[in-house]
Amino acid sequence: MAKSGVSRHVAQLEEHFGVRLLERGARSVRLTPVGRKLDDRIRSILAEIDLLQDIAREESVGVSGQVTIAATPEFGGLIATRLFPEIRARHPDLTLVMRPDYAFEDMQDPGTDLAFRVGTFKDDRLVAIELGGFSRWLVTAPELRAQHAPSTPSDLSTLPCLTFRGDRPGATWRFSKGEIEESVDVSGPIAVRSFGILLQLALAGQGFANLPDFMVINAIKTKTLVRCLDAYQAPVNPVYLTFRPGARNVARIAAVIEAAEALVPSMLRA
Repeated sequence: MAKSGVSRHVAQLEEHFGVRLLERGARSVRLTPVGRKLDDRIRSILAEIDLLQDIAREESVGVSGQVTIAATPEFGGLIATRLFPEIRARHPDLTLVMRPDYAFEDMQDPGTDLAFRVGTFKDDRLVAIELGGFSRWLVTAPELRAQHAPSTPSDLSTLPCLTFRGDRPGATWRFSKGEIEESVDVSGPIAVRSFGILLQLALAGQGFANLPDFMVINAIKTKTLVRCLDAYQAPVNPVYLTFRPGARNVARIAAVIEAAEALVPSMLRA
Protein backbone atom coordinates (compact mmCIF):
# COMPACT_ATOMS: atom_id res chain seq x y z
CA MET A 1 0.00 0.00 0.00
CA ALA A 2 1.08 3.58 -0.54
CA LYS A 3 2.23 5.45 2.56
CA SER A 4 -0.69 7.86 2.23
CA GLY A 5 -3.15 4.95 2.16
CA VAL A 6 -1.66 3.46 5.32
CA SER A 7 -1.83 6.81 7.09
CA ARG A 8 -5.48 7.23 6.09
CA HIS A 9 -6.45 3.79 7.39
CA VAL A 10 -4.61 4.35 10.68
CA ALA A 11 -6.32 7.70 11.12
CA GLN A 12 -9.71 6.05 10.53
CA LEU A 13 -8.90 3.39 13.16
CA GLU A 14 -7.81 6.01 15.67
CA GLU A 15 -11.02 7.98 15.07
CA HIS A 16 -13.14 4.82 15.39
CA PHE A 17 -11.55 3.69 18.69
CA GLY A 18 -11.06 7.20 20.05
CA VAL A 19 -7.43 6.55 20.99
CA ARG A 20 -3.98 7.13 19.52
CA LEU A 21 -2.49 3.96 18.06
CA LEU A 22 0.84 5.35 16.90
CA GLU A 23 3.41 7.69 18.38
CA ARG A 24 4.94 9.67 15.54
CA GLY A 25 8.41 11.10 15.98
CA ALA A 26 10.71 12.99 13.65
CA ARG A 27 12.46 9.81 12.54
CA SER A 28 10.35 6.93 13.79
CA VAL A 29 6.82 5.67 14.33
CA ARG A 30 5.95 3.19 17.09
CA LEU A 31 2.86 1.72 18.69
CA THR A 32 1.33 3.32 21.76
CA PRO A 33 0.59 1.02 24.75
CA VAL A 34 -3.04 0.62 23.64
CA GLY A 35 -1.79 0.10 20.09
CA ARG A 36 0.38 -2.80 21.29
CA LYS A 37 -2.60 -4.38 23.07
CA LEU A 38 -4.76 -4.13 19.97
CA ASP A 39 -1.91 -5.47 17.83
CA ASP A 40 -1.62 -8.56 20.06
CA ARG A 41 -5.36 -9.16 19.88
CA ILE A 42 -5.45 -8.65 16.10
CA ARG A 43 -2.67 -11.22 15.64
CA SER A 44 -4.73 -13.68 17.70
CA ILE A 45 -7.81 -13.02 15.54
CA LEU A 46 -5.78 -13.56 12.36
CA ALA A 47 -4.53 -16.83 13.81
CA GLU A 48 -8.16 -17.87 14.38
CA ILE A 49 -8.85 -17.18 10.69
CA ASP A 50 -5.90 -19.41 9.77
CA LEU A 51 -7.47 -22.14 11.92
CA LEU A 52 -10.63 -21.98 9.80
CA GLN A 53 -8.55 -22.52 6.68
CA ASP A 54 -6.76 -25.44 8.33
CA ILE A 55 -10.05 -27.06 9.33
CA ALA A 56 -11.36 -26.91 5.77
CA ARG A 57 -8.13 -28.30 4.32
CA GLU A 58 -7.71 -31.12 6.83
CA GLU A 59 -11.24 -32.38 6.29
CA SER A 60 -9.97 -33.69 2.95
CA VAL A 61 -6.35 -34.67 3.67
CA GLY A 62 -6.49 -36.04 7.24
CA VAL A 63 -3.81 -35.64 9.94
CA SER A 64 -0.81 -34.07 8.23
CA GLY A 65 1.11 -30.83 8.08
CA GLN A 66 3.26 -28.95 10.57
CA VAL A 67 2.59 -28.29 14.27
CA THR A 68 4.81 -25.68 15.92
CA ILE A 69 5.23 -25.91 19.68
CA ALA A 70 6.88 -23.48 22.10
CA ALA A 71 8.41 -24.41 25.46
CA THR A 72 11.26 -23.51 27.75
CA PRO A 73 14.52 -24.99 26.40
CA GLU A 74 14.86 -27.75 29.00
CA PHE A 75 11.21 -28.82 29.07
CA GLY A 76 11.15 -28.48 25.30
CA GLY A 77 14.03 -30.93 25.16
CA LEU A 78 12.03 -33.43 27.22
CA ILE A 79 9.01 -33.02 24.94
CA ALA A 80 11.06 -33.28 21.75
CA THR A 81 12.90 -36.44 22.81
CA ARG A 82 10.10 -38.24 24.63
CA LEU A 83 6.80 -37.04 23.18
CA PHE A 84 7.65 -36.29 19.55
CA PRO A 85 8.64 -39.90 18.68
CA GLU A 86 5.34 -41.15 20.11
CA ILE A 87 3.36 -38.62 18.06
CA ARG A 88 5.28 -39.51 14.91
CA ALA A 89 4.55 -43.19 15.49
CA ARG A 90 0.83 -42.39 15.64
CA HIS A 91 0.82 -39.84 12.81
CA PRO A 92 3.77 -40.31 10.46
CA ASP A 93 2.60 -37.52 8.13
CA LEU A 94 2.92 -34.88 10.85
CA THR A 95 5.90 -32.52 10.98
CA LEU A 96 6.81 -31.23 14.46
CA VAL A 97 8.76 -28.04 15.20
CA MET A 98 9.98 -27.02 18.67
CA ARG A 99 10.62 -23.36 19.50
CA PRO A 100 12.67 -23.21 22.73
CA ASP A 101 12.47 -19.92 24.62
CA TYR A 102 12.13 -18.74 28.23
CA ALA A 103 9.85 -15.85 27.17
CA PHE A 104 6.09 -16.39 27.34
CA GLU A 105 5.16 -14.31 24.30
CA ASP A 106 5.10 -17.31 21.96
CA MET A 107 1.32 -17.61 21.55
CA GLN A 108 1.14 -14.04 20.25
CA ASP A 109 2.85 -15.41 17.13
CA PRO A 110 0.23 -16.86 14.74
CA GLY A 111 2.85 -19.38 13.63
CA THR A 112 2.87 -21.05 17.07
CA ASP A 113 0.14 -23.68 17.50
CA LEU A 114 0.75 -24.87 21.08
CA ALA A 115 2.87 -23.88 24.05
CA PHE A 116 3.97 -25.66 27.22
CA ARG A 117 4.01 -23.21 30.10
CA VAL A 118 5.76 -23.85 33.41
CA GLY A 119 4.60 -22.12 36.60
CA THR A 120 1.57 -19.95 37.33
CA PHE A 121 -0.49 -19.34 34.22
CA LYS A 122 -3.31 -16.95 33.50
CA ASP A 123 -4.35 -15.73 30.05
CA ASP A 124 -8.05 -15.40 29.24
CA ARG A 125 -7.27 -15.54 25.53
CA LEU A 126 -6.00 -19.13 25.73
CA VAL A 127 -7.18 -22.57 26.81
CA ALA A 128 -4.88 -24.09 29.45
CA ILE A 129 -4.75 -27.76 30.49
CA GLU A 130 -2.69 -28.69 33.54
CA LEU A 131 -0.74 -31.86 32.75
CA GLY A 132 1.12 -32.34 36.03
CA GLY A 133 4.27 -30.85 37.44
CA PHE A 134 7.86 -31.36 38.46
CA SER A 135 10.11 -30.36 41.34
CA ARG A 136 13.67 -29.18 41.52
CA TRP A 137 16.34 -31.30 43.18
CA LEU A 138 19.43 -29.95 44.87
CA VAL A 139 22.41 -31.72 43.29
CA THR A 140 26.18 -31.47 43.11
CA ALA A 141 29.20 -33.54 42.10
CA PRO A 142 30.13 -36.38 44.50
CA GLU A 143 33.53 -34.80 45.23
CA LEU A 144 31.98 -31.48 46.29
CA ARG A 145 29.41 -33.17 48.50
CA ALA A 146 32.24 -35.09 50.20
CA GLN A 147 33.77 -31.72 51.11
CA HIS A 148 30.58 -29.82 51.94
CA ALA A 149 27.48 -31.85 52.79
CA PRO A 150 24.58 -29.53 53.76
CA SER A 151 22.30 -30.95 56.44
CA THR A 152 19.72 -28.11 56.39
CA PRO A 153 18.77 -25.54 53.74
CA SER A 154 20.38 -22.75 55.80
CA ASP A 155 23.78 -24.41 55.27
CA LEU A 156 23.56 -23.42 51.59
CA SER A 157 24.00 -19.73 52.45
CA THR A 158 27.74 -20.31 52.90
CA LEU A 159 28.25 -22.77 50.04
CA PRO A 160 28.96 -22.12 46.32
CA CYS A 161 25.57 -22.24 44.58
CA LEU A 162 24.90 -22.07 40.85
CA THR A 163 21.92 -19.82 40.20
CA PHE A 164 19.54 -19.24 37.29
CA ARG A 165 20.07 -15.54 36.70
CA GLY A 166 21.05 -13.32 33.78
CA ASP A 167 22.08 -10.24 35.73
CA ARG A 168 23.94 -11.23 38.91
CA PRO A 169 24.61 -14.29 41.09
CA GLY A 170 22.09 -15.03 43.79
CA ALA A 171 18.63 -16.48 44.31
CA THR A 172 16.14 -17.50 46.99
CA TRP A 173 15.55 -21.25 47.16
CA ARG A 174 12.54 -22.68 48.98
CA PHE A 175 12.29 -26.05 50.72
CA SER A 176 9.77 -27.80 52.96
CA LYS A 177 9.87 -30.69 55.38
CA GLY A 178 6.47 -31.78 56.60
CA GLU A 179 4.61 -28.61 57.53
CA ILE A 180 7.79 -26.58 57.98
CA GLU A 181 8.80 -24.31 55.09
CA GLU A 182 12.21 -22.72 54.82
CA SER A 183 13.67 -20.17 52.40
CA VAL A 184 17.37 -19.50 52.02
CA ASP A 185 19.23 -16.79 50.10
CA VAL A 186 22.06 -18.36 48.14
CA SER A 187 24.88 -17.04 46.00
CA GLY A 188 27.98 -18.31 44.32
CA PRO A 189 30.66 -17.76 41.73
CA ILE A 190 28.53 -18.42 38.63
CA ALA A 191 25.04 -17.42 37.45
CA VAL A 192 23.66 -18.48 34.06
CA ARG A 193 20.19 -18.08 32.59
CA SER A 194 20.20 -21.65 31.31
CA PHE A 195 19.39 -24.78 33.30
CA GLY A 196 21.28 -26.82 30.70
CA ILE A 197 24.51 -24.92 31.33
CA LEU A 198 23.94 -25.06 35.10
CA LEU A 199 23.70 -28.84 34.79
CA GLN A 200 27.06 -28.97 33.01
CA LEU A 201 28.61 -26.75 35.67
CA ALA A 202 27.26 -29.00 38.43
CA LEU A 203 28.72 -32.06 36.67
CA ALA A 204 32.06 -30.23 36.54
CA GLY A 205 32.00 -29.75 40.32
CA GLN A 206 31.54 -25.97 40.22
CA GLY A 207 28.82 -25.79 42.87
CA PHE A 208 25.38 -26.82 44.11
CA ALA A 209 22.50 -26.49 41.62
CA ASN A 210 18.73 -26.59 42.09
CA LEU A 211 17.57 -28.23 38.85
CA PRO A 212 14.37 -29.78 37.44
CA ASP A 213 14.15 -33.44 38.45
CA PHE A 214 13.73 -34.72 34.88
CA MET A 215 17.07 -33.14 33.95
CA VAL A 216 19.15 -34.79 36.67
CA ILE A 217 17.57 -38.22 37.17
CA ASN A 218 19.95 -39.98 34.74
CA ALA A 219 23.01 -38.30 36.23
CA ILE A 220 21.92 -39.44 39.69
CA LYS A 221 21.41 -43.01 38.44
CA THR A 222 24.93 -43.04 36.98
CA LYS A 223 26.27 -41.34 40.14
CA THR A 224 27.87 -38.46 38.23
CA LEU A 225 25.69 -36.25 40.43
CA VAL A 226 24.39 -36.82 43.94
CA ARG A 227 21.24 -35.41 45.47
CA CYS A 228 21.49 -33.28 48.60
CA LEU A 229 18.85 -32.48 51.22
CA ASP A 230 16.67 -35.25 49.79
CA ALA A 231 14.62 -35.27 53.00
CA TYR A 232 13.32 -31.83 51.96
CA GLN A 233 10.81 -31.09 49.22
CA ALA A 234 10.86 -28.20 46.77
CA PRO A 235 7.69 -26.50 45.46
CA VAL A 236 6.02 -28.23 42.54
CA ASN A 237 6.17 -26.37 39.23
CA PRO A 238 2.88 -27.01 37.37
CA VAL A 239 3.02 -27.64 33.62
CA TYR A 240 0.25 -26.39 31.31
CA LEU A 241 -0.48 -27.07 27.68
CA THR A 242 -1.93 -23.89 26.17
CA PHE A 243 -3.59 -23.18 22.83
CA ARG A 244 -6.12 -20.87 21.22
CA PRO A 245 -9.85 -21.58 21.43
CA GLY A 246 -10.89 -23.64 18.44
CA ALA A 247 -7.49 -25.29 18.00
CA ARG A 248 -8.96 -28.73 18.74
CA ASN A 249 -10.99 -28.42 15.55
CA VAL A 250 -7.79 -28.60 13.51
CA ALA A 251 -6.87 -32.26 13.05
CA ARG A 252 -3.09 -31.83 13.17
CA ILE A 253 -3.22 -29.73 16.37
CA ALA A 254 -5.85 -31.96 17.98
CA ALA A 255 -3.62 -35.00 17.38
CA VAL A 256 -0.76 -33.40 19.32
CA ILE A 257 -3.06 -32.20 22.12
CA GLU A 258 -4.51 -35.71 22.48
CA ALA A 259 -1.04 -37.27 22.65
CA ALA A 260 0.18 -34.69 25.17
CA GLU A 261 -2.85 -35.22 27.43
CA ALA A 262 -2.30 -38.98 27.34
CA LEU A 263 1.48 -39.16 27.68
CA VAL A 264 2.94 -36.08 29.37
CA PRO A 265 1.37 -36.73 32.83
CA SER A 266 3.04 -40.15 33.01
CA MET A 267 6.32 -38.65 31.77
CA LEU A 268 6.25 -36.14 34.61
CA ARG A 269 5.36 -38.77 37.22
CA ALA A 270 8.22 -40.97 36.01
